[in-house]
Amino acid sequence: MEEEKRHEAVRNLLDLTAIETDEPITIGYSLSLFSGERLKKEAKPMIRWDRESKKLFTVKMDRSGGHRKNIEYATCFSEAISEGLLWENEDHIRELAELIKLGFVLEFDEGAIEFLMKTQNLQLFLEDDRFISSAFPTDD
Repeated sequence: MEEEKRHEAVRNLLDLTAIETDEPITIGYSLSLFSGERLKKEAKPMIRWDRESKKLFTVKMDRSGGHRKNIEYATCFSEAISEGLLWENEDHIRELAELIKLGFVLEFDEGAIEFLMKTQNLQLFLEDDRFISSAFPTDD
C-alpha cells in the first residue's frame, strides 16, 4: 500500500468516535422485490464502523464469558476495523483481520506486537513511524 493510503487509513482510525453501549446494536435491512413483496432482515453485530459518520459502535465486552467471548469479540473487532480500513482493497481484509485479532488477544502489548510483526515479516517504515509519532507526541 502506498504511503499516502497508509497514512489516510491511520487518519481514518484517529478520526473515529467510539461509542460503547450496553444494548445490542441493531441494523435493519429491507429489500423491495419486483412482485411488490418486501424482504426484511435484522442483524445484531457486536461492532459496527459507520464510515460516513466516522463512528465505531461497540457493544460493551462481556469479560465474564471467558476465552470464547474474548475471541468472539476480538474477531468482530478485527473484522470491523479491517473492513473499515481496506474497503477499497478487499484482497487484504482477511490478512489484516487476523493480525488485528491476534493483537487484540495479546492486548496490543508492544513487545508481543513487535515479535508478531517480525514473525510475519512485517516492518514499520520510517515515514510511518514519523507519521505515528506526530499523531501521538510524547513528553520525552
